Amino acid sequence: MKTQKSISVISLTAALFFVALPFGSANAESTDSNHVQLAKHHEALLKEAEAKLEEHRTALEDYQSNSQYYGRRGQDFQSHEIANIREYEKEVTEHRAQAQLHYQLAANENKSSIIASNIGISQAN
Repeated sequence: MKTQKSISVISLTAALFFVALPFGSANAESTDSNHVQLAKHHEALLKEAEAKLEEHRTALEDYQSNSQYYGRRGQDFQSHEIANIREYEKEVTEHRAQAQLHYQLAANENKSSIIASNIGISQAN
């Protein structure tokens, strides 16, 4: 009974947290800061994916150097690790590309806002 209550409290808290996320940044100064935040988010995901990739590569190397200890399920383990490595490599490239894209978008937004402010100043004169 206590575990059900604690699970429901935790899930409600998590749901409220995720619902409140979009409203937390009500001060939308410009989209360039949003792009920078997205780029940093993708960089964090990139680091996690790289760590997992390295972990699976290490496990595969361990299997390949000591395959005699894995028994009947060794080949299943090997193919599973190869598939995991392939998926994490895709994830790493996707997150790296997304981070670069958002940094470029932030730089473009920053340049356009500087140009717009310069135009506004010159028109006022």
